[in-house]
Amino acid sequence: MRAPPTYQRAAVYVANYAAALRKLGSEAYAEGLAHFVLSRMRPDADGFVSFARLRDILCDMSVSRTLVPALLRLEKAGIVIIERTQEAPSLPDRVQLRIPL
Repeated sequence: MRAPPTYQRAAVYVANYAAALRKLGSEAYAEGLAHFVLSRMRPDADGFVSFARLRDILCDMSVSRTLVPALLRLEKAGIVIIERTQEAPSLPDRVQLRIPL
């Protein structure tokens, strides 16, 4: 209640955004949440966020069933770039946000 009006409006916007994503289904919600979190994370000097950091923040999301498929859909849409390692090509190593939210 004591937050500045700008912060209050932003909080309402984020809540409405989350509610709209939930109405679109679990896949849209997962993509939206990953996109939102990546938009708020500080990238490294190369502009990437490590997958480990992202996974730690989204720890309640299943990696193989939810997070990785959401990132793959975001990559297909051109929103993120995913880098992989040769040791574990099925898992992202780093993610670069191309289109901020």
